Amino acid sequence: MGKAIRILVLAAGVILLLAGAAWLLLPRFNDRQASGEISLPTLEAPVRIVRDENATPYIYAESLEDALRGQGFVAGQDRLFQLETAKRAATGRLAEVLGAGEGDVILNLDREARVIGFNRIAARQEAMLSSSSRSALESYLEGLNAYIADRSDTHPMEFGLAGFAPEKWTVNDLLAMGYFLGWGSAANFDAELIAHKVIQAVGEERFREIAPLAINPDDHGERSEGQGAANSSASRIRATAPPAKWTKGGWRKQGYGGSNNWAISGAKAGQKAAIVTNDPHLDSRMLPGPWHPVGLIAPEMRVVGVSAGLPGVVIGRNEHIAFGVTNAYADAIDLYIETVDPENAANYMEGNQSIPFEVTTETIRIKDDAAENGVREEELTVRSTRRGPIITDQDKERAGDAVLSVRWASAEYMDGALGLDGLMTARNIEEALAAVEASRIVSLNFVIGDVTGRVARRASGVAPIRLRGDGMAPFPITDGTDNWGERIPAKEMPGEVDPERGWTGTANHMTAPADYPYTYTSFVSPGYRYRRIRELFEAPKVTAKEAWAGQYDTLNLFARDIAPILSGALIASDDEELKEIGGVLKRWDHRDDPQELAPTLFQETVRQLARLTFEDELGEEVTAAYLSSWYVWQERFDAMVQAGDSPWFDDTRTEDKEDLAALIRRAGKAALERLRGSYGDDRSNWLWGKVHTIKFQGPLRQTGLAGWLTGNRELPMAGSGETLLRALYPYDEPFGSKWFASLRMTADLNDPEKVRAVLPGGAVGRTFHSNLADQNAHWTDKDAEIYWWFSDEAINRNSQSTLTLSPKATP
Repeated sequence: MGKAIRILVLAAGVILLLAGAAWLLLPRFNDRQASGEISLPTLEAPVRIVRDENATPYIYAESLEDALRGQGFVAGQDRLFQLETAKRAATGRLAEVLGAGEGDVILNLDREARVIGFNRIAARQEAMLSSSSRSALESYLEGLNAYIADRSDTHPMEFGLAGFAPEKWTVNDLLAMGYFLGWGSAANFDAELIAHKVIQAVGEERFREIAPLAINPDDHGERSEGQGAANSSASRIRATAPPAKWTKGGWRKQGYGGSNNWAISGAKAGQKAAIVTNDPHLDSRMLPGPWHPVGLIAPEMRVVGVSAGLPGVVIGRNEHIAFGVTNAYADAIDLYIETVDPENAANYMEGNQSIPFEVTTETIRIKDDAAENGVREEELTVRSTRRGPIITDQDKERAGDAVLSVRWASAEYMDGALGLDGLMTARNIEEALAAVEASRIVSLNFVIGDVTGRVARRASGVAPIRLRGDGMAPFPITDGTDNWGERIPAKEMPGEVDPERGWTGTANHMTAPADYPYTYTSFVSPGYRYRRIRELFEAPKVTAKEAWAGQYDTLNLFARDIAPILSGALIASDDEELKEIGGVLKRWDHRDDPQELAPTLFQETVRQLARLTFEDELGEEVTAAYLSSWYVWQERFDAMVQAGDSPWFDDTRTEDKEDLAALIRRAGKAALERLRGSYGDDRSNWLWGKVHTIKFQGPLRQTGLAGWLTGNRELPMAGSGETLLRALYPYDEPFGSKWFASLRMTADLNDPEKVRAVLPGGAVGRTFHSNLADQNAHWTDKDAEIYWWFSDEAINRNSQSTLTLSPKATP
């Protein structure tokens, strides 16, 4: 026995030794040069890259162009595999290297990219670029392409494992990627498809009863349909288009990335300069996350912040201002019901006029081991009307007879300026607003603070002035009259400057006021997060520490609205178990904290109550589509529950007339059944932090021990979709968090040395690298102090390595 124990101890020691050696040595197998000197002949003068302990690069250059060349080179060093796959997603070339994917999931992404035509849109944009915008893009690409061409020995190992190599980038590639990102912020594509299905199921009048609410919480807290009225022509949909099943599982564009941001004036903070906080909510489960932190320092500029693979910085600060973004959800997209000419299928009808479709042919290459030479090709024919491409041609089985086109304002109202390059060098609020107003591709709410203490907010992007309809449902084309006029003037996009209350902020809520003269959007986040921001900042003074802490607030105002209604109905039940869970909800403080049972009971009861409310009249398929979009139903449902009386609460499948209380008790029973089936009888396994988690995954998507070694982690998550500490799960996949803070930042412009900021992941997107996921622990700890450095003194004091890029060839 003693010998056996010694053998086991020895074996365990060897395993630990090997694991330790692997832990120390593996990062060296997939690293890049961070010190010394590298030749970059395209430079005009040497560029110095200083990295801190988090591997954040601070790029010192003698000109803006050289700083961007350095940024392109560093982006290649740190994020090349991520960038290459993003480029291929934008240009519809993922299947070429990854194959069609299970159920053609990858091929379908390529099809969508080709149909929408990000590369075709980019080509139109490229032809009209201003000289300054073109120079910025080309400078960045010179650095990136130099890394690709000249440093192949340090390319990420992911390329070798995936079986393809990076390619030279073009200006078209960068612009296509910008439009690809902009498409994700263009609002209600999915919501229009859902409206289409609901109207077909129950008609326009009943759709109006459950149509999305678009409420600005600053409009005296009133609940009003406002811009959420149904499309005035929606009743025609039922007659002109048969049920379109393709909204389920096909052509799904809309994620629920959101964000919080706020800017606190100097006066409100009790100091001279303003404070800006921002936490953009994205699906950031794939390490290292979407944002690459960087500092750009040149004679005309000093800025630190994050980039999403494009040149410059989109969130951060310079010497004069700080800026943060949220998704504005301006409705920049409309769907149209087109009519094919019954006498000529090559044409479509506008009234009595027959117009030829514009036809584009796209060829998608698909990696396929069974095909000759390992690749097969699919030819894609894209028909377009004067409004935009037909999106239903590629899915005849699901589309039925409906012919829908999509029109996108960003692709229609473009000009030669990209806009956001001006934000990095802005010296005051006015210059920053001018830069935001010049940005047309992406619909974002910018908040800005400056060193004089002023604050402002303005929405970027473009939205049309709708002459007919409101964009909530697909618009039937009956004649040649356009329902879009000009764009909403940039200076009239929602915003405010120097508000009296001393702060401004957004949380993807309706920012257009009730008297706004244009239809801005019908698709916004419920107002819970914004209302909570407003409560937090009612205090006479808000410090930088308090501004930072707001990002970790877990008070759920949706639960505060309706948990008492749920608990009252459950406690009044004859069922002892329902009484018990009603008591748990009654005693709850409405904070979504990991150690609590109540958040789990609340979320599951709400899910079941919503399903029971709509399923009898909409049917299972349409109900699933409707509930799949939180922004479509949640605030409307909240209003219905608070009102307490709605015909939707009666189950039309039974002879009895159910009221809300009866439906809540049925929902409670269904919730308990689902929780037991998923987590067992032991309620300690139902605690919010045990069921509500985030699963991070390394770039190689490995499982088991290999996955753990390459970055996979599962973390308990506080918060929910309704809290400032946001962790939103898909309705039909409870409770795995998918959308959450992809960055947390507070820029106190009174502090000349640093910006408080943390990522879920890290700065370097290389498997095994020590900076792939090193910030996760800091990200979950609200008290952790982690920074981007701003002053030369702070950067030098925290320097871990220095790399010089030389315009001359190194010996």
